[in-house]
Amino acid sequence: MKNLKRYPDWPERLARFIDAARTKPFVWGKNDCCLFAMDCVEAITGKDLAEPYRGYHSQIQALRLLNKCGGVAGIADAVAAKYGIPEIQPLTAQRGDVCLFDIGRGDTLGIRAGEHIFAPGRAGLIAFPALQAVRAWRIG
Repeated sequence: MKNLKRYPDWPERLARFIDAARTKPFVWGKNDCCLFAMDCVEAITGKDLAEPYRGYHSQIQALRLLNKCGGVAGIADAVAAKYGIPEIQPLTAQRGDVCLFDIGRGDTLGIRAGEHIFAPGRAGLIAFPALQAVRAWRIG
């Protein structure tokens, strides 16, 4: 499947999704960084890009999957290749684009919204400065 397209009302869909996720804590296999970013993409395009990766329910299972796939960046690269999602310069990422950044404990995926990249944390979403992005992909 190539040429991922955003819904005409994608800004509202993304805003609603982020608002609903603001207080959802990080949970492996439900609301971790990879699934959160891909769930945002699904909210704005209707396409579940994470479908092949779903089904893990613990940190151990997630780490096994990450190890098998080459880490968070490996998963992002595989999804981008499968769906024809272009990688862009991180500083050109816009609202709704997926960004990869390092929070000091390894790579994290998030979604660009305004001047921030949002990703799940222990007590809900955390807003990281957009300048932390080291890689990015244009969605639609």
